[in-house]
Amino acid sequence: MVDDEFVNTPPTAQDERRLILDQPFDADLLYALRATLEAHATHAGMPDGRAMDLVITVHELATNAVVHGAGTGRVRIWRAGDTLRCEVSDAGPATRPAATPDADAAPDAVPDAARWPVEHGHGLWIARFLPDRFTIGSGPEGTVAVADFALPPDGHDEPFGLDRHDRGSHTVLELSGALGDVAAQELAVVVREIVSAGPEPRLLLDLGKVTFWDAMGVAALITAQQQVNGAKAGAMVLTGLTADFRRRLDALSPAPLTVGDTRDEAVRRLLPRS
Repeated sequence: MVDDEFVNTPPTAQDERRLILDQPFDADLLYALRATLEAHATHAGMPDGRAMDLVITVHELATNAVVHGAGTGRVRIWRAGDTLRCEVSDAGPATRPAATPDADAAPDAVPDAARWPVEHGHGLWIARFLPDRFTIGSGPEGTVAVADFALPPDGHDEPFGLDRHDRGSHTVLELSGALGDVAAQELAVVVREIVSAGPEPRLLLDLGKVTFWDAMGVAALITAQQQVNGAKAGAMVLTGLTADFRRRLDALSPAPLTVGDTRDEAVRRLLPRS
């Protein structure tokens, strides 16, 4: 087996695993699969936003298996300690009818099921960076992708907080708690107010007290950057990010984000040189 692996966090300990979902799928079952995934993730204790990240990831992998692989597959989810492990596999090239034309017009001698994991696009970019750990491999029997999602620690439900400090030359926003859908709404309102107050908004976002995040939180930061970029001479710098979150944010953002390792460095990068 040839593995194409991206690891965001150390592998989950191989403790006792409990199977909570085992479901086959094909093109007609993808819609129903989304509802099933959301129900099981939420029941296992995943917050709504992160449960949707799991749904998006597994659905994209399953769609990839249908469109670029064998056409059918299986989703299995285990509860392993503090992790939900999601496995998406297709049944191998032999299950695809020979008369079915390839979507990419590739020669039939090259099994689609062995090739779908290494093609760019097709949702695999999202699948690599939303989970806490991701591996994928393919061989003559098909393709297997595994995405791990850590269940939240105690305190993950700490409400989002935003403290604003106007420093004259710039504004500091200290974010705390869960960086999710509530954060996205509140942050958008505050950033819009700052941007509309003057032609040169300079904004420092400190994420040092953020305890949890999901895709909505990532989108909130990207949207804030876009709002600031819309000003004549706006600038925004992030600080307080963990190395893992920074790597994922860099990968998921359509435009580069400026980050300072410390608040002092962030301020230096934020203010114009005299």
